[in-house]
Parts: sequence; C-alpha cells; structure tokens
Amino acid sequence: MVINKRTLIVVGSSTAIGFLGDVLTYSVAAKKDGAFKVVIPKGKDLVSVLVLGIIGGFVIDYALKQIEESLKTPQEKALDALVATEKEKIQLQQGGFADKKPTGIIWI
Repeated sequence: MVINKRTLIVVGSSTAIGFLGDVLTYSVAAKKDGAFKVVIPKGKDLVSVLVLGIIGGFVIDYALKQIEESLKTPQEKALDALVATEKEKIQLQQGGFADKKPTGIIWI
C-alpha cells in the first residue's frame, strides 16, 4: 500500500479534528464543579481515541477517492490511463533490468 501526500493530509487532518472533538467531549463529560476545563484523555483512552481517529481517516480517504473516481468524465479516465501507461514506459527505460539477476556471462 502506497501512502501519498493526499492520504497523509486527509488522515492527519481528520485525526486532528476528531481528536479535538473527542477532547472537547471528554472535557464536558469530566466537568464537575461547573467550570469548563480542557481535559486530555490519558493512557488507554488516549490510545483508543488516536487509533480510532487514524482508522477513521483512512476510511474517509478511501471514500473520497471512490467519490472522485465516480465523478470523473470519460476524458479524464482516458487521460488517467494514458498517464499510467507513460509512467510504466518511463520506469522500464530507467531501470527495467534493476530487479533482474544475471544468469550467465557472455564474452564477445
């Protein structure tokens, strides 16, 4: 699985926004004497909030990619196919033999 900049931005921002919402909810629930005080969860609560935020970020990123793909016009899909073909050609030209192992030596 390749994680690109877009995925990192979506996952990071959704985790941060979710964490902020969870901290506010946690703070309101922890309010005892009527004065609002920001309370950051600790231990297992903190880990679970962050893990759920990261998982949620990947779900949001996947959903966004699916929506973007479904909204592409036929011309955009054809252009994407052309770009993918050209990327493969470039990779072959730059190092098509990089992952091959020699099987013998021929002296000329």
